[in-house]
Amino acid sequence: MRGLSAVALATVIGILASFVAQILSARYLAPAEFGLFSAFLVIVNVAAVGSASLQNTVTVHTAATPAASVRKQSRWPWEAIAIGVVGGVAVAAVSPLIAQSLTTDVAVVLAAAVSIPLSFIFADALGLLQGSGNVAKAVWWTTASQLVRVALILVTILVGAGIGGVIGAVIGSIAISLVGAEWAARHIRRPDTGAFSITGATIIVLTVAFAWLTTSDVIFLRAGAPEDIVGAYAAVTVLVRAGLIVPSTLSLYLLPRFVRNRENARLSRLGVLVTLAVSFATSAVMVIAFALLGEWIIALLYGDRYEAAVALLVPTAFAYLPWIAAQGLLIKMTSSASKAAAALLVVAVVAQWAAFTAVIPDVSAMLWAYGIIGAVVLIAFLVIDSLHARRIAARAAAH
Repeated sequence: MRGLSAVALATVIGILASFVAQILSARYLAPAEFGLFSAFLVIVNVAAVGSASLQNTVTVHTAATPAASVRKQSRWPWEAIAIGVVGGVAVAAVSPLIAQSLTTDVAVVLAAAVSIPLSFIFADALGLLQGSGNVAKAVWWTTASQLVRVALILVTILVGAGIGGVIGAVIGSIAISLVGAEWAARHIRRPDTGAFSITGATIIVLTVAFAWLTTSDVIFLRAGAPEDIVGAYAAVTVLVRAGLIVPSTLSLYLLPRFVRNRENARLSRLGVLVTLAVSFATSAVMVIAFALLGEWIIALLYGDRYEAAVALLVPTAFAYLPWIAAQGLLIKMTSSASKAAAALLVVAVVAQWAAFTAVIPDVSAMLWAYGIIGAVVLIAFLVIDSLHARRIAARAAAH
């Protein structure tokens, strides 16, 4: 529990630092410049989803491989370098098209492309730390990245470096934290199996598909609804998605433990039940808080212009409830690299696209569809986990 407390503390500090960095950037830059910076962050955040899938893959392989059976670690994370460089080059190659679609400058897109290889190499080092049981170190280096970003943005403000300095602060913070994480993971041996494997591909599908399912609602709504509705809904989702932080934090702590105890059905079941209980409790507290204090919260954080967001708070929180619980179960699905769960999420992506396309701009209907799809995913995850536990018990009985 002490380890989990350290992870939780580091996570909270990282979230606060990220929030401060956003506020400092918004207050320092002119609205037009902040729009350019936001476009830069869109690309960086999309790349972060891919690097998170690599981190999960490295974590699972590291945790699953006994120390005696791994080769001497190469000092170069070739897979992370290869994926990051290919991604960065691909973004750079189509930078004019991306710049046009995001209404930004090509230079901003090229700067974002530079950050992509750094993000993947950073994720590889974090995966080694997490998979070897050094979860607190992994989280603290992630938090350090946000703290360094705040420090560099303050320096940018002091010297008046403008938007170039703010973008440089983001890239610089990743680079500095990457060096630190690589140093912290220097003695951890690298497993033979990597991202270019069936297990690695499965984990990537699980991570990317679930990330899309829990973030694309704003994208679909932006494409088919009036701007005032989109703005109100986006403001609400910033608050509601805070509920996803709890299962995300649990994932950092539990993922390597689930991997190491794959054949212990009782312990795995206990972990699943605890994760579900914490996730549901978080959702319940969030719904009650929004029902009682929603108007005050919106007025405090966003002002009178977002009064329309108040009515969306509780319905959106209910729609997200099964997704928050499902993210808790995603930890277990990732630990076993469940192909059934990966296939399920791909089907859910298609179902979500069809449902959202059919009902938007009706936000109420969209939330019903979102909640129902989330409930189906949650129930299916429970069934998949139950069948997996039965297979483990059968193997144990056979021996």
